[in-house]
Amino acid sequence: MAELLNRLAAHPGLYRGRGDGLESGPFMARIQVTPVVRGRAVVLDYESFSDSKGLQHVEHTVLAAGESGRLELHVTCLELPGVVRFLESRPGVFNSYDGPLKARILMTVPSDGELTYGWWWSRDDSEPREQSRAEVRRTG
Repeated sequence: MAELLNRLAAHPGLYRGRGDGLESGPFMARIQVTPVVRGRAVVLDYESFSDSKGLQHVEHTVLAAGESGRLELHVTCLELPGVVRFLESRPGVFNSYDGPLKARILMTVPSDGELTYGWWWSRDDSEPREQSRAEVRRTG
């Protein structure tokens, strides 16, 4: 389960790329990946923006192993009510709390220095759908 954490900790830096989605539309993405506590956690600072909508999303997330050993994302952004814990249910798939918005984050590292980061949610009782996905590469 810790492969994602280890791969991100081994390849820190600034990642840039493009994204798109039902909710977001096309955008540019920037994700700063910073290992902390000797690689036992990784901080992801994510911003997305477009020419037409300006700054669309600002997020500060910590990826770490929880007490059970499963990976967890601790996410804060304007769209969520405070810091929300997402638990990894299977590799790269993080499900959120039982709240008014069913949400899921899908994160993959297709190869070293590449990262995909997708937000899935539903505003009703239906299963979450992908609303936004960034595909970024490490720059430098």
